Amino acid sequence: MKDVHIGHEIDEQLKKLRMTKTEFARLMGIAQQNVNRILDGKHISTDKLQVISEILHFDFFALYREKEKGDINAYAIGDNSISAVNSDVQTSDCTVLQERVRHLEQLLMEKERMIQYLMRDVHRDLK
Repeated sequence: MKDVHIGHEIDEQLKKLRMTKTEFARLMGIAQQNVNRILDGKHISTDKLQVISEILHFDFFALYREKEKGDINAYAIGDNSISAVNSDVQTSDCTVLQERVRHLEQLLMEKERMIQYLMRDVHRDLK
């Protein structure tokens, strides 16, 4: 198992998401002083790490796993970008995921337009 300074990793994710310590404390339901203790700490309970992972949309547990070259354990998603935790992951892997997300967003917008169109027809028929 890898040696990880979890407080540093959480701080890095906060920076990537451009989330303030105040906002993070509010989402965690804790005082800001406790956020500083988390960020300064090298160790954390698994329960707390699970909550933080959910709040920051990042699998911090993946940082502890030994990785093999090309093994993708986690992605960080934020600011319309996707980056891999594992430095051995090719940039093209993230690009493929970003392209997939864009495609799904387009499909979603297309479905929304279709719903709006059908709702106008239904509304017109009811008059």
